[in-house]
Amino acid sequence: MIRVLAGSVLVIVTILLVPSVEKALFFLPLIFALSVSLVNTDKFKLNKVLGIIISVVQSYLVFLGLGIVLYFFDEWIQNITNGGSSEVEGVALITLGGYLAALLLFYFYSYLFKEINSKFSFRVISVCNIAVIIVMLVFSKNEYLQFGVEKFPAYLISWCIFMSLAYSLSLNKELFNKKIKSK
Repeated sequence: MIRVLAGSVLVIVTILLVPSVEKALFFLPLIFALSVSLVNTDKFKLNKVLGIIISVVQSYLVFLGLGIVLYFFDEWIQNITNGGSSEVEGVALITLGGYLAALLLFYFYSYLFKEINSKFSFRVISVCNIAVIIVMLVFSKNEYLQFGVEKFPAYLISWCIFMSLAYSLSLNKELFNKKIKSK
C-alpha cells in the first residue's frame, strides 16, 4: 500500500519544497512524471532510464498540448458568448481539460508500462478527477464554483496529487486488491 501512496506523497513533498508557485507550475509535469515512473520502475516495458525519460517527455507534451487546446477553446467560448463567459463554463473547461489530459496520459502510459487494466484504470481516473473537483469546490474561498485564475495553480497541484494516486492504483492493482481483500 505504501507503493500506491508513494507517488502522491512525492508530489506533495516536492511542491512543499519548491519555493514559489511559478517555479512549481513549470516543473509540475516533471514532478508528476517522476512521481509515477520512479515508484513503478519495475512496471516499464522498456529500459528503466529510457522509460523515465519517455514518461517525462510524454508528461510535458500532454501538459503543453492541454494548455494550447484550453487556450484556443477558451477563446472560442469567448467568441461564441460575445466575451461574457460564466464561471460554470470555466469550471467545465478546466474539468474537461484535466480529465482529457489524464486519459491521454493513460493512453500513452499503456504503451510504456505493462499490466495496466483499462477498465479499472478508467474508473480510478474518473473517481480521482471527481475528487479533484470536490477538493477545489470545498476549498474555494470566495463563491461556489469559482476557480478563477488564482485558483488554477491549486487545481493543477491537486490534479497532480490525485492523478499520481490514480496511476499508482492502476499500475499496482494487484497490491491494492490484496490489501482490500485482507481487511
